[in-house]
Amino acid sequence: MLLNVQNLPLIARLLHERELLTEGHLEALPKLRADHPDSVEEALILGQLVEETVVADEHARHLGLSWMEKVVDEADRKEAARDHSIGRLLEHLFEEDKPVELGPLAQVVASCRDVADRITENVCRKHRVVPVRRDEKGMDLGCLNPSDFAAAEEVSMRAGLIVRPVAITMSLLGDLTGAFFGERDVVREIASEASGGVKVGGDDGEDEEDVEVILDLARPIPAGRDSQVVRIVNVILTQSIEEGASDIHIEPYEDAVRVRYRIDGKLVETTAPPRSLFIPTISRLKILSKMDIAEKRIPQDGAIALKTGEKRVDLRVSTVPTVYGEKMVIRLLEKEGIPDKLEKLGFAEAQASAFLAAARAPNGLMFVTGPTGSGKSTTLYCCLNLINEPHENIVTVEDPVEYKFYGLNQVHVRSQVGLTFASALRSFLRQDPDKIMVGEVRDQETAEICMRAALTGHLVLSTLHTNNSLQVINRLVDMGIEPFLLGPALRLLEAQRLARKLCPECKVPYELPEQVALRHLLEPGATLYRTGVDPDCGYCRGNGSKGRVGIYEVVPITDSLGEMIASQTPMNEVEDAARAQGVQFLADSARVKLLEGLVALEEVSEYVKVGT
Repeated sequence: MLLNVQNLPLIARLLHERELLTEGHLEALPKLRADHPDSVEEALILGQLVEETVVADEHARHLGLSWMEKVVDEADRKEAARDHSIGRLLEHLFEEDKPVELGPLAQVVASCRDVADRITENVCRKHRVVPVRRDEKGMDLGCLNPSDFAAAEEVSMRAGLIVRPVAITMSLLGDLTGAFFGERDVVREIASEASGGVKVGGDDGEDEEDVEVILDLARPIPAGRDSQVVRIVNVILTQSIEEGASDIHIEPYEDAVRVRYRIDGKLVETTAPPRSLFIPTISRLKILSKMDIAEKRIPQDGAIALKTGEKRVDLRVSTVPTVYGEKMVIRLLEKEGIPDKLEKLGFAEAQASAFLAAARAPNGLMFVTGPTGSGKSTTLYCCLNLINEPHENIVTVEDPVEYKFYGLNQVHVRSQVGLTFASALRSFLRQDPDKIMVGEVRDQETAEICMRAALTGHLVLSTLHTNNSLQVINRLVDMGIEPFLLGPALRLLEAQRLARKLCPECKVPYELPEQVALRHLLEPGATLYRTGVDPDCGYCRGNGSKGRVGIYEVVPITDSLGEMIASQTPMNEVEDAARAQGVQFLADSARVKLLEGLVALEEVSEYVKVGT
């Protein structure tokens, strides 16, 4: 049988030309390739047609590339092969003037760990590549097939570095890949092969089969040019978690950088990196967030998953270009911070009972209102977690998805590809949902779909930005919702604020003066508490407050209130009717928290007008 040598893969043709593959070998190659379809090199080596060192040597000779093991003389190579060790091989790659604590393999892993995480395990295993060295000009990429330029280009784009292919043997590639990523996950690889490698991610470039990379802040920082930036980022993230911050603000100015943590709702400035390290610091965070580090002209959003000790924290990252560079805000989300009871958020027992009763109803509309940062998402997630049961089909449409829970079908809105709140809702209604959570009602179309869903046997929970709960009615009417439909559809309205809790260890009691009491509808002489002055307090660290508590108003829409809404009764009369039914409004809830000694009068006045 005559073989068309020109149709052979490059490496097979090169080996045949040098008489390293015989005609008999070439005839056996098709069957071996059927057994090992992903790589010709693997088929040749595993089929025992040729030694792995010969394959690497031929690639290096043909392309004029270095072969990393060629720097070792013959005696060293034989000794390394006998010991099943790559130590001697790698020692020649890293010419150090003095001994280092890490072994040669650990040096490669430590110096290239960050690059390997950006490339991802899936890409390294798919293309049979692995990073072996990084310097200021780029990185050396060990390749089983260095002539695969498409693989090198993909790696370069993911790593954000210039790639220099280096020929490498299959065993050394396996050792380094295992050191970076651990043993192969055969189940995931089979699933990947079954899917045909089809990318199903959105236009953010993510593949569904990509493994989520979790940043471990406890991992030792490798020595190198970028170690200072990595250390700065780790310190900022670790300190923010230890301080209990809800978000981090990194802001550039002409000659300085400012870093602030929002702790208990208040921005607190902390030590910032020098201006010269601002861009590298932002770039490091953008890489971790899977943002485009080259794009600085438009806002970007991303996410980071990290752990410190046994605690996992999800970060939502946002950048906005300013006149002096990109400002970055990082929001910290701890799933463990979602309580298992509404009362733990500050709901009164009657309020929590009414809220959950409405959430378990078969249909209707529920709205949670308040300004940005008032804890609306936390309230909704706590509620959804409590009603998350196997017999309920619960779906959410969010922008973005902040917390991920088993049992909830959560959709992240992507307006740029047409996946809006309204389009997602229309699709969900064809999937027989029981409960629907909409991140926010922003327009008339979304409001109308929510209304239709509530009137056709679904319970819809959502948020609006209003000053109090009853203002939802006017807001929805302004969006074009007919009052005669709104009255029967509404199930419950809720409004909330967050107030800093007084430190229980150093708060100071005082008697309320008569004039102040009358102005706030409180009893003269009542005992209230104010912030203490104890810089040595170990509980609050001298801040006078620790944590925040919610102030809530929960208005169940009874039949009588629904009829008043449908007939467009003035809001002051609706409020009076709700109060007569025992509803506790924001001012009432604030007074209760005051008398319980949880908050200071000055703190409550900052959020609501008490006693108006």
